[in-house]
Amino acid sequence: MKHIKTIEICFTTAVLLLFQGCAGRITSRNIEFPPQQDDLVRVMTFNIRTGEAWWLDGWNCWHNRRKIVIDTLAENTADVIGLQEAVDYQLEEIQRALPQYSKYAVGRINGRKSGETCAIFYRNDRFEMIDKGTFWFSKNPSNPGSKSWGSLFARICTWVHLVDKETRTSFYVYNVHLDNWSQRSREKSVRLLAERIADRRTQDPFIVVGDFNMELDNPAMVYLQEAATPRMVDAWQFVHPGDSNTGTYHKFSGKVTCPKIDHIPIGENTQVLDAKIDRYKVNGRYPSDHFPVVATIRFHKERHVVKEM
Repeated sequence: MKHIKTIEICFTTAVLLLFQGCAGRITSRNIEFPPQQDDLVRVMTFNIRTGEAWWLDGWNCWHNRRKIVIDTLAENTADVIGLQEAVDYQLEEIQRALPQYSKYAVGRINGRKSGETCAIFYRNDRFEMIDKGTFWFSKNPSNPGSKSWGSLFARICTWVHLVDKETRTSFYVYNVHLDNWSQRSREKSVRLLAERIADRRTQDPFIVVGDFNMELDNPAMVYLQEAATPRMVDAWQFVHPGDSNTGTYHKFSGKVTCPKIDHIPIGENTQVLDAKIDRYKVNGRYPSDHFPVVATIRFHKERHVVKEM
């Protein structure tokens, strides 16, 4: 009994130390967006690491990273942000800290608030959401929580249709998180993704963001770039052709030579002006085990105009 009591005390002490200094709410941040150019959209994809893995992450638990994550989001001044792995309480903290953004997200387990999300945040001073949805990468895409093709977990794509409040031009954003285990699932998933994009309600331009859990030379990514309808161009590769020594999944190490599995595929009629990988850190701590990717894109000028309702 004495040994058990000692173990309990040690465990309690470790947990208290782990969360020391983590209490308190994150206050809202002011964001100074650059002067708006009607045909430009700055987009970010960022796997922020689920807050549910605190027992694995130790000092890299969410409560120790949340301010750095919010700082990263604020400093990049993106118009649209796709987050992966965030669960409901993480999204609520981010929303409170960054009220300049509205969000759409559903949990992958039940299609409501349960489980990880592929949340999409968008500037509410610039855009309004006119349509939205989520589908599951499975044989039954409309069935919440469904999984197929050897997937380890249920995997989803969340999408929104946004319209610029001033110009009334519109575009789609798709946010994905593909399976980390099954290559068959990734290959089937990208085909379903391409089908859904091809069948979108209007032919407005589109952006895809996400953690694809594979590099650009994977056959599934090659399919999107060479065989899918519509074909897609990777934003990073567009700006940095041939760069194969720059990764995004660094496991909190900060290493550059790691797998690049976070991508921003776009339609062929969209121009990429800039793309970067943000390696921001504070006192050696990184906001996530992934680096975010940020791109500035320009849509083709001849676009669908949404009438005022």
